[in-house]
Amino acid sequence: MLNIFKVSGLIVIIAASTLAGNYFSCMLKCRLSSLKKMNYMIDEIIMMIRFRSPTVYEISEALAKSERFVWFDFLDKISSTEGVPFQMSWCKAVLADPPKGMKASDIELLSDVGRKLGTSDAESQINTLKLQQAELVSAIAAAESDFTKKGNLYRSMGALTGAFISIMLI
Repeated sequence: MLNIFKVSGLIVIIAASTLAGNYFSCMLKCRLSSLKKMNYMIDEIIMMIRFRSPTVYEISEALAKSERFVWFDFLDKISSTEGVPFQMSWCKAVLADPPKGMKASDIELLSDVGRKLGTSDAESQINTLKLQQAELVSAIAAAESDFTKKGNLYRSMGALTGAFISIMLI
């Protein structure tokens, strides 16, 4: 009877460490996906500014309704309440509900997008957004590299750590 509990415990240890490795690998993939969606979002904002000249609140409302950005929950939290500037509302929403897997530098870049909207004429906003998109492209490349290098490592290390701990307990 004692052996059954011992074997069950070892299986739980292996499973838990494998799941932990998979979780960290999944977070890398979520970051990459969020950054790519952020790039699409900036493209969408540029197109809106160039062809429709909407207000910043119309931009955020259109993004929130879009199926492409359904994972960006912060878009629903941007409010047009009296007395609160759009830029502050955007930043608060991003900090309150950042996209999954994003690092602090990614969140800062996303906040910066909102800070720049509505602060100048259309052409200047487009140029500013394109500069931020260039920063974002380098962040996407770094995230792809991280996922390629570390994704398999995290999954393997999780399983191997569980096996190592199990062997040590035997």
